[in-house]
Amino acid sequence: MFEIKHLKTLTTLANTGNIRKAAEELFSSQSALSHQIKDLELRLNAPLFIRNTSPVEFTDAGKVLLSLGEEILPKIMKVNNTLKSPILTETSLKIAIACHACFQWLLPVTNHFSKQKNKIELEFIDKSFDIHKHKRPSEEEIDILFTDEQLAEENVIYQEIGQFEVVAVLSNQKAANQETSNHQLSQIKQYIPDGTNTALSYLLPEHFNKFTLLTYPLPPEQLDIFKLFLTPAKCKPSKIKQVTNSHVMLQMVSANMGVATLPDWLVTSVTQQSLFHCMRLGETGIHKKLYARYDKNSKQLAMIEKLLPEAIKEFANLYTNNK
Repeated sequence: MFEIKHLKTLTTLANTGNIRKAAEELFSSQSALSHQIKDLELRLNAPLFIRNTSPVEFTDAGKVLLSLGEEILPKIMKVNNTLKSPILTETSLKIAIACHACFQWLLPVTNHFSKQKNKIELEFIDKSFDIHKHKRPSEEEIDILFTDEQLAEENVIYQEIGQFEVVAVLSNQKAANQETSNHQLSQIKQYIPDGTNTALSYLLPEHFNKFTLLTYPLPPEQLDIFKLFLTPAKCKPSKIKQVTNSHVMLQMVSANMGVATLPDWLVTSVTQQSLFHCMRLGETGIHKKLYARYDKNSKQLAMIEKLLPEAIKEFANLYTNNK
């Protein structure tokens, strides 16, 4: 009923936010992309997204296909790379991501790099690394690990990719305002991570006692909101709902189905559309760094050092493009 190209279209639409940008990313015309989506909707007898929303808002049917695409497209890329002739493949880089949200901006970077270096095969390892349990992933497992945790390790380099803040994301719907008012947070102001807003409101751990917290499907001890904020204060949310997809999580927040805690770069563009309130976690906030971790004696060191500047540049653009 649907094809791989449809999954690519939907994931690109989710990443770019609208049909025009998605068409540019896919080297297609806007009309051709719209026709493809309408044809798929006719096949499924269901709309996939709500028209005239910015960024695009997916229906339940659209969310199902989007989640499937984000799950299987990396696997298809991996199989495709495996089937390539070894004669044409100069080398490969095996990449793992310990930060769920990072996949959104990192995948376009690696795709672009792979096209530039047509003899370089990029492979995403199909599992999440807990860096504390995998202190020294072997060279056979990964070449680069993108993580926001840094350990003291011999012969291992942690290249800083950029800094970010973990923020709470709340719905702008009336019900959410009433809820926060009950916590004496009536003067919520949109958080813009550039230091210019000096009158920020912030959340305390106890505010989460009445929140439904939306999280990635990881144990609480691996999530920053618990490790750095709730657990030290001996607080916990009223409910926890695990969501596999960042876009679905933000749509659930917008529908007032819960509160999420995400990197500021992930929500900056949508907060500018006044869909959410972004608030600090604690008076000073939770600030972290993103690293690329690799062995300084890696056989792929030259390729790693070519890829990382592009990753650093693209991460900085996440903030520049959304100002």
